[in-house]
Order: sequence, then C-alpha cells, then structure tokens
Amino acid sequence: MFKFIIILISITSFNALAAEKVKLGVLGNVGSDGFFSPTITSFVIEKVEPNSPAEKAGIVAGQKIISIENCKIPGCPANEAKELMRKESGEILQLLLENEDGSQVPLKIPMNAW
Repeated sequence: MFKFIIILISITSFNALAAEKVKLGVLGNVGSDGFFSPTITSFVIEKVEPNSPAEKAGIVAGQKIISIENCKIPGCPANEAKELMRKESGEILQLLLENEDGSQVPLKIPMNAW
C-alpha cells in the first residue's frame, strides 16, 4: 500500500511539471482550400485578446499572417500550421505579418501564459 502511494505522488508531480501550452491570443478569419488535406489561403486577424502574447508583440486587428515559422500563406497545410502554432510557455513563435498598407512585419513572439 505504501509503494502505491509513492508512485501516485510521483505521477502527480510529473504532471504538475509538464509544460503548459499557451495560445497566441488572436481571433482570425482563416480561409482554406481543400477538404481532406486543406491548405490555408488567408489568415486575417480580427481581434487581439488583452494581455495576450499577440497584444504584447504589437499585433493589431486587420493585419494578415503571411507566414508561420516560414510556412507561407497561401499554401501552408492547415495541419502543419496548427502544429507550428502550438508552443509551450517560454518558446518563441515566428510570424510574418502584412499590414493593410502592404508593408511586412517580422515578429518573434515569446509565448507565455496570460
């Protein structure tokens, strides 16, 4: 009985130390093409959540994401984009944004819990 309790405590401790997945903090209008293996055709940011990594990085509504970790949009496979956006707290997300005037903004965003 005593061994079981020790093992249970160890498992619980490892789960508590597991890295936390964090979100960028944007709401966007994402266009895609294809059914079984869709690719992203556009990603326009509609809303940025307060205190999020996106807000802290200076992302604003109206900007377009044109690259996620060098996966170009249009053309980035949706499942690949989803995996590239999954970051743990402390990791860096690289995005290339396009402003409404056509200028491009490269960003390296530290992903932290908010």
